[in-house]
Amino acid sequence: MMACPQEAALTPEQRRALFDILTHHQTYAEIVACKEPEVVARFGHPFDQRPPSSALVEKMRDDDDDDDDDDDDDDDDDDDDDDEDDDDDEDDDDGTQQQQQQPSAPLLQTLLTHHVLPLPGLKNMPAEFWSVRVRGMVMRLAEAELSESYDKGAMGTRKTLATGSSALLEMAARGTLGGVARVEGRAGLRGDYDCGRAEHLERAWDDLVQGLVYGDMVDDLFDHMQRTDDLEGHSPGLKAVAEYVLIHLAAGAHHVFIGSPEGQYLLKLMENVHGLIPYKLIKQTLRVGNAATMMSGMMRILLAKLSVTSVTNWMGLTSSPDDGMNMLQRIVSLVLSWDASDFRKSADKVEWAKEGQRPSEAVLGAIRNHVESVQRAEHKAARTASADKGRSIIVALLEASSLDAAAASLTETQHAQCLEYYSALLSIRDRDSITAALCRQAPDLLTQAVRDAVSAYDPMIRSVHAHVDLREHLDALQGFVDELIKASKPTRGLDGRDKVPTVDDYVQLLRNNRGLLYRWLHAVAVKTPDVWAWCRDWGNQSIVKFRQAQTPDKGSVMDARLEHLFASLEPCLQRAVLDAVDAHAAHLSALHRLSLSRLQALAGPSKDPDTDKERGTDADADAPGMYLSRWQALLDETLVTPADPVGAVRHGSDVKHVTTMGKTGASGTRGAEPAARTTRGPAAPDVGVVVRALGDGFERVVREMAAELDDGNAS
Repeated sequence: MMACPQEAALTPEQRRALFDILTHHQTYAEIVACKEPEVVARFGHPFDQRPPSSALVEKMRDDDDDDDDDDDDDDDDDDDDDDEDDDDDEDDDDGTQQQQQQPSAPLLQTLLTHHVLPLPGLKNMPAEFWSVRVRGMVMRLAEAELSESYDKGAMGTRKTLATGSSALLEMAARGTLGGVARVEGRAGLRGDYDCGRAEHLERAWDDLVQGLVYGDMVDDLFDHMQRTDDLEGHSPGLKAVAEYVLIHLAAGAHHVFIGSPEGQYLLKLMENVHGLIPYKLIKQTLRVGNAATMMSGMMRILLAKLSVTSVTNWMGLTSSPDDGMNMLQRIVSLVLSWDASDFRKSADKVEWAKEGQRPSEAVLGAIRNHVESVQRAEHKAARTASADKGRSIIVALLEASSLDAAAASLTETQHAQCLEYYSALLSIRDRDSITAALCRQAPDLLTQAVRDAVSAYDPMIRSVHAHVDLREHLDALQGFVDELIKASKPTRGLDGRDKVPTVDDYVQLLRNNRGLLYRWLHAVAVKTPDVWAWCRDWGNQSIVKFRQAQTPDKGSVMDARLEHLFASLEPCLQRAVLDAVDAHAAHLSALHRLSLSRLQALAGPSKDPDTDKERGTDADADAPGMYLSRWQALLDETLVTPADPVGAVRHGSDVKHVTTMGKTGASGTRGAEPAARTTRGPAAPDVGVVVRALGDGFERVVREMAAELDDGNAS
């Protein structure tokens, strides 16, 4: 057999495509892994009990007293290591301890540590906020073992939000790990920009990024907002950037509420929460002039618990840890309970069907038992058996319950009823579990977390309350949410048919309301210079972390590591990897061209009338943004149970317009039909060979670079 030749070095396009593949996979893999309790337990700082290095704490908290505490902790750790009796055992224990101390989600932890924790206010949070409150709530949700999209036969809300957040976070991950390549002569918004031409909008955005990362645009923008509330009056370039961002935000909102089958359900949740918030009472409380009195009143509104148990506990007659729910918890509980009642109706419809027209009681009982009593391992085993044997999840769980004959005798209608029944019971259980984790279990971590947050933001709240009329801006926010909900609902056309909102509808909504945000930023900048300075410091400290680290020969550090990873492969495997990388590079180019054409269809009028005449207008244009295509690709790859008792496993692409059984939209129906004609572009190529060959190696690279970033911050 002829040996495979060694491949040449990767081209810049191949490195870019390879980096995109690996960060795309690593980000989503870490998000999915967080549903496992052991992954949450090993997340690392800030969820663990061990503090970060003293230098990093000083940089984040700007508190000299923290240095002494961290030094004491380090001394305690050294003393613990010195207590080992046997040198060999000590080496083994140190190795095990080092392995256990490695973060289970290094990429997510890096983003959290370097961009979120230093935020004004958040950096003043007590350690217990993360290691006890947040970690505890996330751990409770992980231990609840919420259902999977595979079981329900549709993309659920959590899957939709998880994949969407992954598509956004992977972009931040690429910027943090790989950096933004410096382009000489483009560190600012110079030149002329035409807001009616998509390539000019994109160039303006690229110029802004260069100016932020390698120039002084952060200070320039903060200074500008102190002078005026006209953000776009800064320069023609920033006006083009604002248009570029606005269109992409509108595209994202349209994809969430209209393009997704879960959109109208999410809109219903938003409308229910919005209707339960006591805006009038909050506005009256904000009128109180004394900041301490105002904050005390607001805390009572949000966190006061009203129940018989809370009263008897206050009187000293009882000491029950379950003393009811506060307003925040009551909103969560009510919204989820209303939701669960809809699913209960779906389950009851199956249970109350006539004998002979529904599955037997033994079958329904087995499904109930699988939902309520079976542990995580058995649920995973049922999914594995379903996928491996080409059976639906219903047949797999019935066979696991020794009901093979009953599974074989199910008619097509009865099998569909079983799927609906199983999906409804899982949805009810999910909502009960979420309510229990956030509202009912003791200790009450949510209430404690809110108190911690208010204490940490106390200086900012006092400063803003003393100088800014918060009622005015709360009124504006309430009005905007009202308009957003209204704009997201189908309207009745003149022909009597429902008209689905378009991307352009969201563009117009944001254009009409962008002044609300500009006025809020200007008010904070002018009237609370201390708060504005804190935000400016965070912006300057955070943005420099996107600068590209370079090797001694002026090359990118990430490029060098990718080259090393690729060179470590066998020559024959290199060829297969390169083929997949080349296909992905072509796919990214196609997505970019498609996104640019969609952006052009939504851009404002051009300075050149001939350009408008050639382009025309398209109020129903599809949404631009490559991240939307990557988001949809994650959904399309999701495995879903076969629809028939025996059949092939489906994918998300097969059920992209299917809503989870039993869900209703904002109008009380099963929701508006998604914009089925909207497409996300060409299908992504199969890059599984790249992930299998380099996924583990890239995870090691992420861990190494995360450690280097930590060392750089600590120095």
